[in-house]
Amino acid sequence: MAHIQEAPAAMIDRVASLLESFAGERPLTLAELARRSHVPRSSAHRILQRLVELGWVERKEFRYALGVRMFELGAQFTRRHTVPRTAVPVMAELHRRSGLTVHLSMLAGADIVHLERVGSWPYTTGPWSVGARQPVTISAAGRALLAALSPGHWPELRFEKAPTRYSIQSRTQLLRDLDRIRDRGGVAVDTQGAHWGVTAVAAPITTGDDEAQFALSICGPSRTLDLGSAITEVRHAAGTVWRAASGLPPLRSRPDPARHATRARAQVPPSSGAPLQLVDIEPA
Repeated sequence: MAHIQEAPAAMIDRVASLLESFAGERPLTLAELARRSHVPRSSAHRILQRLVELGWVERKEFRYALGVRMFELGAQFTRRHTVPRTAVPVMAELHRRSGLTVHLSMLAGADIVHLERVGSWPYTTGPWSVGARQPVTISAAGRALLAALSPGHWPELRFEKAPTRYSIQSRTQLLRDLDRIRDRGGVAVDTQGAHWGVTAVAAPITTGDDEAQFALSICGPSRTLDLGSAITEVRHAAGTVWRAASGLPPLRSRPDPARHATRARAQVPPSSGAPLQLVDIEPA
């Protein structure tokens, strides 16, 4: 049979293409997976059947979704690294204090991948969801990591179609922004470059090998986000994660910019046809 003689590398490429086709959260049909992966329908069906047997994929009626085994394998990754383990409680506290959405992201080639998230604004799906990717040149987290790395450790950069007119669109713009990030003590700010109406503030988390792989960021509505407070909060939170991941005791005191700033306000998505609502968040 033809599939028995298929080269192992070619078969692995097809399996990987099918698994990578599960972008988004809704289950997909065989036809959709074959089209996305560019794997012939008959081969896709045979591979998916085996993945279902192994628990890597689940099938409900005529649709497929990633299975629990994939979650188990992903969980092993986060357990192996100390930064994701130690970041979650810090992220929860930062979200509680600021009312803003907090992400932990990791460098993955020319992208960053969101590993953890606390908060529901602006979206729970798409490029802001856990497991989603954003180009390093577009995202605040990505540029914070680039600024912390020596150019020799940069991935091959790409400048794709800009999501907005505020996006970084060239290497010259990127280098200029990286200088600003370094002048800001390593904190990156992206105002409506990744998405209209969203400002993200990110700081790298340097690890023992002196090369930053992880970044902590918060995002909120550009109209109301207190940038000075956000920069201070993110820088402190990233330092707290680094100390915990390095086995160092926490700092005794921390800055509390909320005491000296006006109250932060978070944007609540309006109901259909309703005006935009701004809700005050009391500082802790």
